[in-house]
This record gives sequence, C-alpha cells and structure tokens, in this order.
Amino acid sequence: MNFRQLKIFVMVCETGSMTETAKKIHMTQPAVSQTILDLEEELNIKLFDRIKNKLVLTNSGKVLLNYSQKILRLVKETEDVIEQITNIKKGELRIGASMTIGTYLLPELIKKFKRIYSGIKLPLVIDNTDFIVDKILGNELDIGLVEGRVDLEDIIIKPFQDDELCLICSRDHQWAEKKIIEPAAIKEADFIIREEGSGTREIIKRTFYKHNLACNIKHVFNNFEAIKNAVAANIGVSIVPKIAVSEEIKRGEIVKVDIKDIQLKRKFNIIYHKDKYHSELFTQFLNYLKN
Repeated sequence: MNFRQLKIFVMVCETGSMTETAKKIHMTQPAVSQTILDLEEELNIKLFDRIKNKLVLTNSGKVLLNYSQKILRLVKETEDVIEQITNIKKGELRIGASMTIGTYLLPELIKKFKRIYSGIKLPLVIDNTDFIVDKILGNELDIGLVEGRVDLEDIIIKPFQDDELCLICSRDHQWAEKKIIEPAAIKEADFIIREEGSGTREIIKRTFYKHNLACNIKHVFNNFEAIKNAVAANIGVSIVPKIAVSEEIKRGEIVKVDIKDIQLKRKFNIIYHKDKYHSELFTQFLNYLKN
C-alpha cells in the first residue's frame, strides 16, 4: 500500500463513485478503478460490493477505511506540526463551532487571538453540533467549540464556559405580561425550534423529558436570526441561548419569560480527537480558551 492508493480509496468511499472521484482528483475513471483493483489484489480482499450500480463497502473495506483515515490524519498532522515547529506564527488551526458559539462568541475570540498570532491561518466552519463532531472525527477540523452533547470515546471534551437558555415570546403574546409561566402552559404554545443535530434542540428535549413536558413543534429553522424574527412577529415562541437575544430583549422587541422551577443551563465545550497531536499552536489556543 502507499499514500496515493489510500487517498484514492478514501475519496471513493466519500463520493460513492469511481467517476466522481476521478473528476475530483483529475484522473481517468479507469485509472481510479485500477487503483482499487490493485489494492484488492495486494491485500487479497474485496473492498466493495456492487449492488444496483452502487458501491457498498464490505466489512474488510470498512476496516481499511478506518485505518486509512487514521494514517492520512497522521500524515497531515505531521506536515502541520513540522511547519509550526519551523514558525508558529505561520501555522494553521482549523476551527469549527456550533451555531450559537460561531455566531455570537467565536468572532471576538478569534479577533483577540489573532492579535497575539497575527500570521496564523484560522479557517472556520460554523454548523450544528453533529456536523462539527463528524468533521473532527474525519480530521477535517482540529478543534470544535460546541454546545451540544457529545458522547464518543474518540472525542475529548473540555468545558470552557457556562451558557443559559431562555424562553422568548413576542411582546404581543399572552405570556408577555406574565413574565413567568407554569410548566404545564408549555403545551399550549406553538414552538419554533432548531433542526435535529442542534445542541440547543438537544438540551430542550432533555429538559422537557426530565420534567415530563411536551411541546407543540410548529416550525423548524436552522438559524437563530430566523427564529428571532418569527418570534418577534408572534408566529410562535422559542427557547434560545440568552446570548443570542440579549440585545433584542433590552430593546423590547422580544420578551423573556421564565418557566417556574425550570432552569435551562449547559456548558460550552471544547472538543478534539483523542489522537490529536498537541502542537504549540494547538496548546496555545486551548489555554487561551480556558483563560
């Protein structure tokens, strides 16, 4: 085996197609197919089953994919670390953040960190928690900052900041004058919440389950700005991170309502792969977040 073969194999697994792989890496389709055949011959195993014109990984193929991803991750880390040893000021750290952190917290964090390391590259990805976790596992990101629950043995989790969520409604909603409601009133309202895979949705789900509550999910949006606008227009109510609506609450555009005897709190977490090499830049960024 060699790195070229493993890269092509991983790409075929990701695209599910020899033809698509060939287009992406500027090779001919027969050349890609031959690479896979060579691998199968060298290892004396079958990597793919062809079912209804689709490539499906065999059990042996799944094992090779797992190790190939680890090998290629180590190669990339080696290149990055050597470059950072040469000059930490020119290193790169790939950071991912879930929506709340990425929208309302990360820009200021990055701004301050880049004052210290002005020459570094910090490519950013902002998406929901599940997406960021997948990218960490695939070595497409070095560090993730998420609010969602993560329970995987390959992922290291370190809390770095507290967060609070709050129930919000329009100033024209019947709850606006009450300021505090009984938990049983939850079922009476139309809720607007985030999509599956969102950390915010996960904590709402767990909290309501703990208190034996159910809500009527009327709308699902994938960003907080859309949720805030919909709530302000009295289309429904929502539970969102307090950091996301503090300004709107101050201006009176949205009303914060407490739920009697229920608090919605969580931790913002730093996540990274357990096999991740702690380069100097990686360590400096971790310490910066903790402080």
